Amino acid sequence: MKDPETISDTYNLNEIYVIKNDGIKEKFSYEKLIKSCIMINIPLGLAERIAHKVSKEAHEDITTKEIKNIIYNFLKKENKNLADKYYNYNSLRVRTARDTIEPFDKEKIAKTLVQETQTTPKLANKIANDVYKELKKLELDYLTAPIIREMVNTKLTENGLESLRRKYTRLGMPVYNITNLIESGNKDNANMMNNPETIHKYVADESLKQYALLNILPHNLADAHMNGTVHIHDLEFFAGRPINCLQHDLRQFIRYGLKVDGTGDHTSVAGAPNHIETLMNHSGEIMLAAQQNMSGGQAMSLWNVFVAPFAAGLPYEKIKQAVEMLIFNLNMAYAARGGQVPFTSIGLEFTVPDFLKDEPAYGPGGKVVGVYGDFEKEVRLLQKAFTEALIKGDSEGKPHLFPNTIYYLRKECLTPEFTEDIDRVHYLSAKFGTAYFINMLPDYMGNMANYMGCRTRLSDNWTGDWEKDCLRTGNLAYVTMNLPRIGYNARDEREIFDYLDDYMKIVEDVLLLRRERALKCLNDYKILPFLTQKMGEDPYYMVDNSTLSFGFVGLNEMLQAQTGAGLEDPSSNQLGLDVIKYINERADELKAETGLRWGVIQTPAESTAYRFATMDREKYPDQVICNGDSDASYYTNSSHVPVDTNMSLPEKIKIESEYHPLTQGGHIFHAFMGESYSDPDSLMSLTQKITRKTDIGFWAYSSALSFCINCKTLMKGLQTTCSHCGETKNVEWYDRITGYVQQVGHADSASGGWNKGKKQELLDRKRWEQ
Repeated sequence: MKDPETISDTYNLNEIYVIKNDGIKEKFSYEKLIKSCIMINIPLGLAERIAHKVSKEAHEDITTKEIKNIIYNFLKKENKNLADKYYNYNSLRVRTARDTIEPFDKEKIAKTLVQETQTTPKLANKIANDVYKELKKLELDYLTAPIIREMVNTKLTENGLESLRRKYTRLGMPVYNITNLIESGNKDNANMMNNPETIHKYVADESLKQYALLNILPHNLADAHMNGTVHIHDLEFFAGRPINCLQHDLRQFIRYGLKVDGTGDHTSVAGAPNHIETLMNHSGEIMLAAQQNMSGGQAMSLWNVFVAPFAAGLPYEKIKQAVEMLIFNLNMAYAARGGQVPFTSIGLEFTVPDFLKDEPAYGPGGKVVGVYGDFEKEVRLLQKAFTEALIKGDSEGKPHLFPNTIYYLRKECLTPEFTEDIDRVHYLSAKFGTAYFINMLPDYMGNMANYMGCRTRLSDNWTGDWEKDCLRTGNLAYVTMNLPRIGYNARDEREIFDYLDDYMKIVEDVLLLRRERALKCLNDYKILPFLTQKMGEDPYYMVDNSTLSFGFVGLNEMLQAQTGAGLEDPSSNQLGLDVIKYINERADELKAETGLRWGVIQTPAESTAYRFATMDREKYPDQVICNGDSDASYYTNSSHVPVDTNMSLPEKIKIESEYHPLTQGGHIFHAFMGESYSDPDSLMSLTQKITRKTDIGFWAYSSALSFCINCKTLMKGLQTTCSHCGETKNVEWYDRITGYVQQVGHADSASGGWNKGKKQELLDRKRWEQ
């Protein structure tokens, strides 16, 4: 083999960059050229000659398409069979229904024909060969699975095989895939069970995903998603429901009443509520109605403060009954997308925050009934009632999974007066692990900050106005960057930041397109009426205050690829901090350039960490650093320490707390607790350390639970056998998947809503004992 250094010196290749299909630039690599040829069994000697040929013709900003043409034309003169093989692998690229870009393989056509139509292998191979000949004539820049499928159907029709065509055709998606959905379901969203609404959702999702990739996103942005450079979340909602999450202001509905359709033209209209029971009903209906206009979840911050005037003068039992009504409604309303309950969060205060004490309080009939500082007692009673209802669980003793209940820890409540209230919440944490905590003591938190259970975050650091910054708006969208891939490609630390520039440009372009689409849906197409309904003079949803966020996955693996060590190593961790600071610097520049609200979020990568790792295991088999095995791979979420770390809990807290001020678009700290870590006093002691000594902003004490469906026994830990009745088949597992507690599936099977990567992560999690 020729010395690549000699080649580089001769042609100055170190100064040449190659532009890939997704727009990312990377330095020309002589070695990579040879490796790509050898991967498709081109002999080493011929591969060296090819690399030498390309090196001679390479120029600044040469595209991958130009390089492929040089290689293909060279191979055509040397070996036609190898030329065809190279063409299939590198030029006939297919955008698949799995959101990937793969080499064309005619054997896959034959395989699917046999699988879906039960035809003979001989006939399937004949049809596949005919389709391949037609595809080569077209010279398309890219193929899609639907194009290939329709060409197969054309060949089936030409050969008089109409019965096979009917089986192989698409109904928005292939007949075979719809059959699998009906029979086996989908594992992308752990909050969804398999039912008719789920099937409808996924069939519609597939069409709308393809619409976004083919009709809205430019090719380079679509390719960046499909090749795993970035992940564009909620593609199925990009076209018609592009807004992610929303923080409600309950006061507006107390004042103006409720139009669940946004106009009042198609449903009954409710006036301002007069009783606490009506307000509880409205609270649930608000989130059910808004879900029709949102792609993500919703939250109600300051909930018990705004409800407090309706509890004045009521006995505690009546208050508690009203609260239970809301909790059960939110857990039993299977009316959200795909037959799931709405993804909801409720923010609870232990006392009236100082900044709200003199604000006008709206009570029955929407009238001002004093200031919120007058209702301190009721605020505390509502929080107590909510917590006690959650501790009780449902009638079978299972935890209520929604709403995600978030407790605010402010300096006003960290006094002996509130010890009993805060202890009660830690009893809830010890029992079910469902409570979340917000630490309002660090300086970066401001006077007001609110979170969704999935971690998206707002705070009053945008304009300084807590209402404008934190209510009636939310995260419009985020796009996630595949950081480990940067680690595999960057040749030194300096190049990491070059790659980040390219990745962030992709994210910027996608997010600006998403915002443009949101404005059209809100204002031009008028298909989001709940969000645009007037509350006084203004529309309810304040789109100009919404956030656009850079997400990321796998910081730990990126560092391992570059430095040989992850976040647990101080030197490597410093590079990690520098990377996230760099992303923040770009977000700040964009704020100044666009006037929009940009930020950085720790992506709640329920499926993205699995998708990226699975794709990279195929793309970089010799370099990939990921968790799990080839069947269940996953990257470490965002800037978290690996779940199987041997670090102590305080050490883990120390490292991860450094990233919370840098991820103000959203973050979370997970403390995975063991079976014996069920002492509320121990958890309370840990909470005091977190709030007073760290910059952790949002966290939860997560407990794995097992529930016997046979005898209704709840157990700590992931148990395979019921401790009460000995049942082994019907034992359900529960744990926090990314940002919320949900069923994993049955202990004895692969059933349930968690994908393979998240299930493997669950088993890998190190849990802390007392």
